[in-house]
Amino acid sequence: MKKIMLVILCFVVVITGCFIAKRKVSNPQKQSIDPAQQVVENYFKYLNEKDLKGINSTRVQKWQDMDKNLKHVKLDSISEDKRPSQKEAYMKYGRGTITHAKAENIKIYKVEYTVKYKKDGIGPEDSGKDVKWCTLIRKDRNSPWLIDEIGEG
Repeated sequence: MKKIMLVILCFVVVITGCFIAKRKVSNPQKQSIDPAQQVVENYFKYLNEKDLKGINSTRVQKWQDMDKNLKHVKLDSISEDKRPSQKEAYMKYGRGTITHAKAENIKIYKVEYTVKYKKDGIGPEDSGKDVKWCTLIRKDRNSPWLIDEIGEG
């Protein structure tokens, strides 16, 4: 009787393990990233790599040159700022007065990053942690997201 119970218990454990394993394989946790957020992440990646072409692929306004004082930058966190007042401010007082982007074609992200310069005191900011808001726009649903402005929130 003990052998039968042991066999049944082993069978249940094996079957349970198979179902758990199958569930993990068939339903992997997807970290689907928002395409606009990916643009911001790519911007910081290219900035750290000092890849001007890459940086310009993420921005509306293209850079002509890199900050040669930049040693490295690391994106610490990124979160979408969904407050309607942020989009309204962009449309009424920011570059939205120039781009005429509609609310559904605007996304704003709060980014926290750490930057290190070769020499402090020669640029608008020194080495350390900082927080900025990145405003991304697109022309329409079929257009790519691009960074239009980066600044204080």
